[in-house]
Amino acid sequence: MRQIVTVFLLLTSTALMAGEAELLVYQVKEPGVDNYVSRILVNKRYLRLDEGGEPDAGYTIYDRQEKKIFNVDPLEKTVLEMNPPAFQPAPPADLDLEEQVTTDPDSPAVAGQQPVKIKLQANGETCRELVVIKDTLTGAVSAMKELYQALARLQYPAVGSPGYTENSCELSEYIYAPQRAFLHGLPLWDVMGGKQRMLVDFKDAFEVPDDTFAVPDDFERVTPSAWQ
Repeated sequence: MRQIVTVFLLLTSTALMAGEAELLVYQVKEPGVDNYVSRILVNKRYLRLDEGGEPDAGYTIYDRQEKKIFNVDPLEKTVLEMNPPAFQPAPPADLDLEEQVTTDPDSPAVAGQQPVKIKLQANGETCRELVVIKDTLTGAVSAMKELYQALARLQYPAVGSPGYTENSCELSEYIYAPQRAFLHGLPLWDVMGGKQRMLVDFKDAFEVPDDTFAVPDDFERVTPSAWQ
C-alpha cells in the first residue's frame, strides 16, 4: 500500500494561493524501514501527502474535486497521474466486517475530546486497532476517507486476476471498506499489522506556501493505461 501512497501528486500546474491548511503529522514505524514522518496537508480542494516537505522529496496530491491522484518525483521530474474508476464495489457476502468500540472515562482528553478505542475485524480476525477522537480536524478526516476510497477503486480491478492474493484484512482495508478507519474520528494511534502510526502534531490553521498544492509545468506527465 505504501508503494501506491508513496508516489503521487497534483492536478493543476497553476500555483494555488493556499494560505492555510489543516495539518497532521504522524510518526511511522514499520518493519525493515527506518522510522519516518508522514505529513498530511488539507484544504477544501486538495490533500497533500509527503514525508516532511523536503525540497527534492516526492509527494502526493489528491484533487478532491476532480477525484484524481498525482505523484510528483522532483528528482526524475515526472508526475504520475492516476484516475480512479467511479465504481465502488460492495463487500462480498463472505466478508464479515465487524468493529469494537470502547471508551475509557479515565483516559485524558485530547483537544477537548475523549479518546475512543476502535478494533476493526474481518472474518473474526483483528485487522487494525486505533485510538481516535471525534469532532477534530474534520476536514482532514474527510479528505483521508476520500483518498483511501480512491486508492481502493484503483486497486479493485486487480481482484480476481491471476496471481492476486489478499487475506480478509487486506481486502477489507484496501478494497471493500477503505474508509472505516476514519469513520469514528481523527486517529491518534493506528496499528495495522507491523505498521504503527502515532499523531505527533496537528493544527487546524497551518500556514503553507502558495505552491504547496501545485505541480511544476515542466515535469513530464505519465498516465498508466491501467489506471486511466
